[in-house]
Parts: sequence; structure tokens; C-alpha cells
Amino acid sequence: MKLKSAILIGAVLAAPALPVMAATQPPPVVSGASAPTIRGRVEQRLARLHTEFGITPDQEKLWGQFADVVRSNARTMGGLFSQRRAALPTMTAADNMHSLTEIAAQHARAMQWMDAAFMALYTSMPPAQQKATDAAMRAEGMKARP
Repeated sequence: MKLKSAILIGAVLAAPALPVMAATQPPPVVSGASAPTIRGRVEQRLARLHTEFGITPDQEKLWGQFADVVRSNARTMGGLFSQRRAALPTMTAADNMHSLTEIAAQHARAMQWMDAAFMALYTSMPPAQQKATDAAMRAEGMKARP
């Protein structure tokens, strides 16, 4: 559960590239039993970050693109964890390692997509707003530490 939370927190905080998204779309999403809980946490975090970042009306389009990537990545990762959880009782050691490798690879792709979306938003911000966003992201990162 801690690994799942850490990956989802990372997914919400990262902001990979829209150009990368165009080249490689995420796999279809499989929703899991915990989807409503994850969805709620993602929406709460996005609402809080929207406020902490001080998103202006002119930045709403870029914010919306970032938030959509975050939501999509959370759904995809949640689906992968649900699939793993369902298959775990009958997995061989090799299946287990392969499952973890697939989750790690998807997480890396998700972070790249979020990075691009976030950078488009961040570079649209004036310096004072970037400083506020920097502080919010540092504080968020400190919460995720074990």
C-alpha cells in the first residue's frame, strides 16, 4: 500500500511532456475496486495545488491539461495495481517480477507525460508565482518521504 501511495503521489506531482504523450499514448485503463478512493484523493490534491499554485484564469487551459494527465495517470496506475492484486495469489516469482517491472515502466512513462504538462504550465507563470509553486511542490515532496 505504501508503494502504491508513493507512486500515486509521484504521479500527481510530476508533469511529463505533451509531445511525448502525442508519440506514446497510455494503455487502456482498467478501473479497480479502490478507484473511487484514489479518484477522490487525486481530486482533493489537484484542488489544493490549484489554490497553492495560484492558477489564474489565463492559466486554466494549461492547468486543465496538467490535471487531465494526472487523472489519466492515476487511473492507469490504479488499474495496474488492481490487475496485480487480482493475479498475485497465483503468480510465479517470474510473473511477480514481470508485473513489478511493468508497473515501474508505466510509472516512468506517466512521470514523463506529467513533466511535460507541468512544464508548460510552470513556464507560463511569472517569477513570483513560480516561487509559490516551488514552495508548494517542496512541501508536497516532504510529505511523501518515508
